[in-house]
Parts: sequence; C-alpha cells; structure tokens
Amino acid sequence: MMTRAQFVECLRDALNHLYDPDRLCKSPLASLFGVAGRADTYPALQRILVEAIASLEPQAATPSQLRAWRIYELLFYRYVQQHTVQVVADQLGVTARHLRREQRAALEALAYRLWQQFDLDRKADETALPESDQMAPAGPSVLEELAWLRETPPEAPVDARQALSNVLELARPLASRHAAHLEATVPAGLPSLAVHEVALSQILLNLLSLAIPQAEGGRVQVSARAVPWGVAYHIGCTMKPSASAPNADQRAGLDLAHQLATLCGAELTVSLDEKAFSAVVTVPTSEQLTVLAIDDNADTLLLLERYCAGTRYRLIGTRDADEALSIAEKVSPDIIVLDVMMPRVDGWRLLSRLRQHSRTADLPIVVCTILPQKG
Repeated sequence: MMTRAQFVECLRDALNHLYDPDRLCKSPLASLFGVAGRADTYPALQRILVEAIASLEPQAATPSQLRAWRIYELLFYRYVQQHTVQVVADQLGVTARHLRREQRAALEALAYRLWQQFDLDRKADETALPESDQMAPAGPSVLEELAWLRETPPEAPVDARQALSNVLELARPLASRHAAHLEATVPAGLPSLAVHEVALSQILLNLLSLAIPQAEGGRVQVSARAVPWGVAYHIGCTMKPSASAPNADQRAGLDLAHQLATLCGAELTVSLDEKAFSAVVTVPTSEQLTVLAIDDNADTLLLLERYCAGTRYRLIGTRDADEALSIAEKVSPDIIVLDVMMPRVDGWRLLSRLRQHSRTADLPIVVCTILPQKG
C-alpha cells in the first residue's frame, strides 16, 4: 500500500527526473496513472505531470500577488523548465531557504490534485512500492520537518477570506467526484491572520478530504467568523447512511492537521460520529503578542501552549536557559515568562542579564517561582 506521504515523495522524484526516460518508466506513478507497461510509458507519464502542473495555472484575471500564482510558477520553473533552486528563488524574489519551504507546499497541492484525479484512495491500496523504497531508512519525523513553523514568524499577514477561497478551489474536484456541494459562508472584513498560509491551507484541505467523502451526494458547509483575537473556520456535514470509518490516510491527515495547528498556535477541535462531522479551527489574528517562556519543565510549557492556543498570544517555549537571549533576539518577544527556580541555572542571574540586554531591557517579565515573595 502506498501512503499519501510516499506518493508525494514518488511525485518529487518523478518531477526531478521529468526528462529521464529510464527513471520515469520505473516510477510507481506509472502504475498508479495506468500507463505502465506501454510503449509510450515515458511520454505518457511526462504528459500527465506537465498537464497537472498546467492545470494549477490561475486564470489571467487572478491578481498576481495571490498564492495560487506562486504555487504554479514554482512548479513550472523548478520542474518543467528544470531550473535550479537558486535560479527559481532569484526569479521569484525569495531566498533559497524560503523557496524550499514553499516547494513542499506546491508539491502537496499538485499531489492533492493528482490524487483526486486518478482516484488514488483505491489504487494506492493496490500499488506496492519497490522493495528498495520500502526498506529505505526513515527520514525526519513530521514534527522535526515542520519545526520551522513554530520557530519562524509568518512573513506577512494572511487574508482569511482569500486563503479559504484558495482551499475551496483545490477541493472542488474531490467534491465533484463525490457529488458533494460545498456551501461557503464567509463574511467580508475578517481580520488578517498571523499564520503560515501553507500550514493553514493544509489543515483545511485535510479536514475537507475527510468531510467530503462522508457527505457523498450531500452538502459540506464551510464558514468563517471573527472571534476574539482570531478567526474560527468551521467545516461540517451530515454523514451519508453508508459512511464508513475514516481510512488510514484520512486518519493520518487528521493527525497532521492537529500537529500543524499546534505548531501554528491555532486550536483544532473535531467531532465525528455516525450522524455528523464537525471541525473548528481557530487561528490567531496578526495582532498578536509573542510570549517567550523559559522553563525547564516540559509539562509547564505544554500547559502554557494550551492556554495560548487560539488567543492573541503566540508562545515560544524553551527549556534551555542558555539559549534564552539568542532566542529573544531572533523572535523579538513582547512578554517573557521566566521560571527562576531551574536546576543548574541561576534564574535570578538570567533575569539580570535579560534586564541588561538591549532587546529585552524594557520588556515585561513575569517571574514564576514556588517561593513566597514580598513586594
């Protein structure tokens, strides 16, 4: 069985060798797309991939600053024209490091389109990876690969309404295949969001990928509304009578949505039973305050993170007091929460250093200690 993550990696490999006949003919994608074992396997698979990229090109009237253009241009320049990462980064006006992050998002968007086009929920179960791929050593975990979402502030505020519109456009082929109608209620004037758009899009796509098949022939209701210090997206549907429990890919997608929400300071609640599916994602607005929490207790940091989820506060936690100053320089916090009773670290001395540092001298610092203090 091929998982969605393995499919993305197979897609990446095929695109990297788009003009290599031997490599493309051996790709597991050839079987998935029904062109394996043919005299024209190489040109047929190449044509499928190029046309899939072309299908992501926005209409000419689409504003050039929208993310849909970036996804299409990145895929076109990087894979169809086979430019290097640095050349494409220069062409799009971003750093090579930032391009690599966006490249992952673009591959996910393309993978989603192909997965739905070729009904791979069924075919992937029948396709085995080559033994060499199955035995390959595991790469970094999802949390390790996506840690930058927590460590790097969003480069620009996200338009809450436009982000949802982009996601719904990507989900329409899946809705069409399941004869499901997407009903969107999105008011004007929603505040901008303090979130990486790629993460928000993936969360919403994963939730829609779970809801749409369960509502086959019915309606999936999608809405967004402003809440204190955030925007709440709701996705819900009435389950069809023959609805089955989520499959392995859908469960993995839901787990990933939860992980992404945690990394982005958002809050995700999901309710699923035999009658209805409902999910609410609360995303903080761009008018946020960054809180740097310094505490050696991982449970305390987790508790603070839960308190901050879906609020105006964005928590950056560290258990390493020695790195506190360098982290403060990097994230420019608005508030610092400091545990002064840490083993092997003089918290009071660290407090003194924070008070003397130019970046943190004027910040409010909340001192936490189990000892009673006066004044």
